[in-house]
Amino acid sequence: MSDTSTRPISAIADDPKAVFIATMARALHEAGVATDALEETMMDIATSIDVPLQIFALPTQITIAVGPRWNQKTVLMRLDPGSVNLRRISLLNAIYDDLRAGKMDYREASVAVANIDRRWPGLNVFWQIPALAFVAIAVGILLGAGPRELTVAGCIGLATGVIAVIATHNAVVARLFEVIAAFVGTLIVAVFTKMFGPTNIYISIVAGVVVLLPGYSLTLALHELANNNLVAGVARLGKVLSVLLALACGALLGFALLGPKLLQLGDVHTHAVAGRWWMLAAVLISVGLWIDLDSRLRDFVWVFAACFVALLISHALAGTPVHTVSAFASAFLCGIIANMGARFLRLPQAVMLAPALLVLVPGSLSYESVLFAFQANISSALTFAANAAFAAVQLVAGLLLSQLIFPTSALHVRPGMGHMR
Repeated sequence: MSDTSTRPISAIADDPKAVFIATMARALHEAGVATDALEETMMDIATSIDVPLQIFALPTQITIAVGPRWNQKTVLMRLDPGSVNLRRISLLNAIYDDLRAGKMDYREASVAVANIDRRWPGLNVFWQIPALAFVAIAVGILLGAGPRELTVAGCIGLATGVIAVIATHNAVVARLFEVIAAFVGTLIVAVFTKMFGPTNIYISIVAGVVVLLPGYSLTLALHELANNNLVAGVARLGKVLSVLLALACGALLGFALLGPKLLQLGDVHTHAVAGRWWMLAAVLISVGLWIDLDSRLRDFVWVFAACFVALLISHALAGTPVHTVSAFASAFLCGIIANMGARFLRLPQAVMLAPALLVLVPGSLSYESVLFAFQANISSALTFAANAAFAAVQLVAGLLLSQLIFPTSALHVRPGMGHMR
């Protein structure tokens, strides 16, 4: 009998099941699925199609080994960190449904996954410009901004959207995206102040660049660490720090050019928000995130519901005795609602969870700590940074508890479906 361990290992292209697994894993990564959820999903798929699989996912890499131990076909994929794309996640879920229903085989599924963007293209990149402006204005309203701050925040959001469009066609701008956005934000504040009078720099800049703040990535990093995905969690945590550093560098360049007096234009005190303005903020942030997350039209109602519920829970808990752990309670309740929606509405969990987390994440507190540091107000800077980290830990704890009580998975299939063919 010949020794199978000495036989040459064929290429992965010779195995249509392995091709499908690799194609699906890449697509899930590019859609922004967390690494632990990606690994769990791919292991479930491999088990259902009788393929021995080992997978190791990182924010910038996926390693797949298909086959029995000591005789595996290995695929290494070097990838850019994926941002959440609800359209792709929903379409990947539909393809998985069709596989389970027997409507397509592995080869057809591989082709369908590879052609998602061609067959079902997303919104034009120019929609990012009004989307980021909507989010900036909404966050400004929630922070208690006045007309001047809302105007400046909206202008910064528009400018950030324009830079995002340019970044899709220019690699240098894409690499320095956060630096350029923060620098342009300080310039807009300075120009507005020169022409129309002083404005609150903290609210204006934080609201304007809020979509760039890495609060969501920080939450994912802590979630991965809590689930023993240590390498992935540390790598994502490094990305969080690099984004904050880039934003800080951009702001520092602006302050160095314009002078330190710009930092004295306002404080971080906010004011009560009337109910009608709160509702307007909920609508604006829902529309902005729906576009920014590249969601399908049919999923707008779920994005709006997620944003509205997250804002409502946070607002309701603010005046209660549990306000000190409001981030934990909000994440727990939003996690339960998202999991229930995924279970009973057959939606991917991310469709309702990602918008809610983007509303809850404490990224703005982290950036305010950077602005305070520029004032040499180290005590306030450390306080805000500690509050941001504590809030992120609460969010992760709430999500983990919701998953423990009402578990769900990244992709879902319609009930009554059998084994993949």
